[in-house]
Amino acid sequence: MTVYIDADSCPSPVRNHVLKICNSKNIPVVFAANREFIPEENQAYEMIVCGSEKDAADNFIFEKAKGADLNIVFCADDKYGYSSSSNYLSASDAVKQGSDLVITRDLLLAKRLTEKNVACINDRGREFTKKNIDALLKEREEDLMFVSMGLVKHSKGSFYNKKEFAAFANSFDKIISELN
Repeated sequence: MTVYIDADSCPSPVRNHVLKICNSKNIPVVFAANREFIPEENQAYEMIVCGSEKDAADNFIFEKAKGADLNIVFCADDKYGYSSSSNYLSASDAVKQGSDLVITRDLLLAKRLTEKNVACINDRGREFTKKNIDALLKEREEDLMFVSMGLVKHSKGSFYNKKEFAAFANSFDKIISELN
């Protein structure tokens, strides 16, 4: 497994946490971005600086990230939102089935990745699955429509807070801990 990070908009606490955990478990980390940056932690990683064209980093991640092998049979319980006859894998189950893990905020990239059976979470720990991605995209589209109509205003410069980081760390750590 490799962890790919859509790094242009990824907060530094997330990047540093991923490096710390992945380096301790010898899991490769690849940052893809339109610009180079140096994480605060002195850890091993690969930095891919993509072209400046639109979606260059997204396209790199999509091409490189490996999806789950759904030919492997596994048992699951409908209580958890998927079954052995379903393609609605959680990120943990997708990783167990051979998927890489991608961290991104980009819902359109997440949609492409889930169709490829790649485990995908955002920097707040939310898992993207085939089961929830369409609803999230519809919610985003409606939100943008309300903003364009002037009915809703978004605050600019919202800051990544400790609660959001804790949610990410819990989700990420759970996925990684279930590998062994």
